[in-house]
Amino acid sequence: MAISTDNTYLTNYALDAGTVSADKVTSQIRSADTDDETMEACKQFESYMIQQMYKNMEKTAKVLTEDEDEDDGGGSAYLDMFSDNFLEGIVDNMMNSGQGLGIAEKLYESIKVNQGETVN
Repeated sequence: MAISTDNTYLTNYALDAGTVSADKVTSQIRSADTDDETMEACKQFESYMIQQMYKNMEKTAKVLTEDEDEDDGGGSAYLDMFSDNFLEGIVDNMMNSGQGLGIAEKLYESIKVNQGETVN
């Protein structure tokens, strides 16, 4: 007996999660009261940007290596969800070890300049 699943929930979850993540990071940057909060929000923004970059690279690689007409029965939605969680862990580890791209620092400096403060 074959079991079918409706992927609407997973598709909506993925779209909502991306929107929520972007909105959350933007909100954190706007509402940061201290320098530490501002820098943490900038790091989260950089983490989000790197995750999006990796996701797009992964999609491009899939297009170049897979037959798009192939139907896998809906398992790819679950694989994508776990892949996103795995990617988030990798990027968080990268950011926490100080191996980011430097976007957070530049964003932080820009915010401080826009607030009329000097950056060391």
